[in-house]
Amino acid sequence: MKYIVSGKEMAKIDDYTINVIGLPQMVLMERAALSVYNFIYEKFPNKSKVLVVVESGNNGGDGLAVARMLNNTGYDVDIYWVDELSAKSEGFNAQLDIARKLNLKFIDEIVNYGYDVVVDGMFGVGLNRALTGEHAEAIKQINDIDAYKVAIDIPSGIDSYTGFVLGVAFKADTTITFGFSKLGMLMGMGFEYSGKVIVADIGFPHQAVDFIEPRLYTYDETDLEEKIPYRRSDTHKGSYGKIGVIAGSKNMAGAAMFAAESAYRMGCGLVKICTVEANREIIQTKLPEAVLTTYNPEDKSDVREAIKSTMAWSDVIILGPGLGTDQCAKYVVEKVLKNYDKTIILDADGLNVVSEDITLLDESKADIIITPHLLEMSRLTGDKVGDIKENKYDIARDFAKEHGVIVVLKDARTIVSNGEQQAYINITGNNGMATGGSGDVLAGIIAGLSGQDLDAFEAAKLGVCMHGMAGQEAAISRGRYSMIASDIVRSITKVLEGDYYVN
Repeated sequence: MKYIVSGKEMAKIDDYTINVIGLPQMVLMERAALSVYNFIYEKFPNKSKVLVVVESGNNGGDGLAVARMLNNTGYDVDIYWVDELSAKSEGFNAQLDIARKLNLKFIDEIVNYGYDVVVDGMFGVGLNRALTGEHAEAIKQINDIDAYKVAIDIPSGIDSYTGFVLGVAFKADTTITFGFSKLGMLMGMGFEYSGKVIVADIGFPHQAVDFIEPRLYTYDETDLEEKIPYRRSDTHKGSYGKIGVIAGSKNMAGAAMFAAESAYRMGCGLVKICTVEANREIIQTKLPEAVLTTYNPEDKSDVREAIKSTMAWSDVIILGPGLGTDQCAKYVVEKVLKNYDKTIILDADGLNVVSEDITLLDESKADIIITPHLLEMSRLTGDKVGDIKENKYDIARDFAKEHGVIVVLKDARTIVSNGEQQAYINITGNNGMATGGSGDVLAGIIAGLSGQDLDAFEAAKLGVCMHGMAGQEAAISRGRYSMIASDIVRSITKVLEGDYYVN
């Protein structure tokens, strides 16, 4: 597990480290600068020409220390100091004094040629205003230089919370950030502008982090060994959960199949698809492993019996993919939510039905995981899509807390919240996953994990992480432009390869 912090949280961790624990600011600054120096030293030979651009805050102090270290080991270093801020930080003044005593070279103007490396040390995570004037002009100039570009902590001009470009921003090839990844480098244009992100440990104590308790954390490949359900030798198909998939209307069989196959690929023991009779032939042909129950949507008693038998059979239910929003679909969603008391993954059309009667969530006795994309969340909350995108953490948390559900708010950076202070943010996946059926695959992965005795919140978090990892594998084999949902399903197997959870 790794924390992802906002600029404000990082400032609090920094303040606690310096003013409560007593670790000197200059120690942190030197370690930060050393991490940037080490990156450049390993990538570029000495005698390379380097431009370091700074302002008068602590980020600029880091930049001056980087310039000194490079100069001391044979790099040809120019420093451009914008000097438009009304006050200089204590750390910057200390580094400036050292730089002057060592006769480091400051230049009066930026030229757009002759450099191998450009280092952005202007602004850090505290920037919250649009850059104009000399600052904007300096960033435009260094962006135009044909050189490798390195940002210190965060590219200048990127909002550390939203990832928005504040007027203009430095376009980095690599960002060396300190302590923790910053939320703004994962969101919006911040992801594009940060390039490759390297998180450098500069010595923030665990006590400072625990005291601040950042709101967001994430998983990566290293978490799988601990979290994927263990498969014992003395087991059978009933040991790994029975997943009911209530999904698919006429001409929408694919949604049910993607969810069902994904649950199987994730390791569950049995899957039953409950769908309209019109889907029988294609499902039996394409996914013969699934148990199948069908109904005539025009016959209410037939629908009722099919739903009733599926609920009695299932340990977990996926409800909604491709279901439609007609009267039959509304009846199905209402009946399941009012009568099922285990785990439900409510997705797609199931969410659209609920958006017309939100009390269905409040009255349900089940453990409910909802998986809306931004537009579906807008229907559920009444908030505008843009507002949701800008405030995903707060909106997901508040909705989860108010309605007693787990919210998987899907976006390029998906948030998973159970209504508590801390929430999961996903960093796996890619833009090739923006393809029809991808959400059905996610529902199946979460259900497959939940059926193997993971609690609903953990299944949701791990499922989102693994869904993204499967998307990464699919992109390797098919490419981001060409990958489709079935490629993601097939890639689940690749993600699960290894012997740490198989005996």
